[in-house]
Amino acid sequence: MSLTFYHGHGSPYSWRVWLALEVKKIPYELKVLSFTAGDTGKPEFVAINPRHQVPAIVEDGFALWESTVILEYLDDRFASRTPLYPADPRERARVRRLVREAETYLAGEGFDPIAEELFFKGDAAPDPERIEKARKRLVEELEYFSHELRGDYLAGPQIGAADIVLYPIIAYIKRVTVRKPETKLAELLPAPLVAWAARIEAQPYFAQTFPPHWK
Repeated sequence: MSLTFYHGHGSPYSWRVWLALEVKKIPYELKVLSFTAGDTGKPEFVAINPRHQVPAIVEDGFALWESTVILEYLDDRFASRTPLYPADPRERARVRRLVREAETYLAGEGFDPIAEELFFKGDAAPDPERIEKARKRLVEELEYFSHELRGDYLAGPQIGAADIVLYPIIAYIKRVTVRKPETKLAELLPAPLVAWAARIEAQPYFAQTFPPHWK
């Protein structure tokens, strides 16, 4: 078995896959691509992923991209290792629901509009009304996810797919607070999610996955 993982530091989608590889203890070769150097658009990578995006994996000639699809593939392909999804069909469906909700509502309606207004408008001024609307959505979704914990993690006593998808979003909320302290976004995190994030950050593999330019 030979698995190569193509990663870009700072990509929350790619971060998910790196965490999954570590949780499941799957051997892999790490290939870090540079966004500033345009590595994702170079022919050798486009031949692997025509979407020009990380993450991507290649295992024995089989290339795969799209982060949540990769998570499910890794869990199916390496089923004997630590599971990312519960075996029970209903619990498995619940985890998939949480993954979709984190992407659609917490990120898509809560965090992403704030990041867009603060960092991706060039010289244009941020729209305070859009930020405030998204901030309220963020508060609602963070509270929602704090009630979805089932013990230490979202699906029980061990880290799984829902945690792996949710964590990078929470990390970005904290990162924005570092870059723009006036937003105080980290203060919106409910205590249960603060403790949950600390448990993930205490994992022995976590430090190596943390974006180096954030340190």
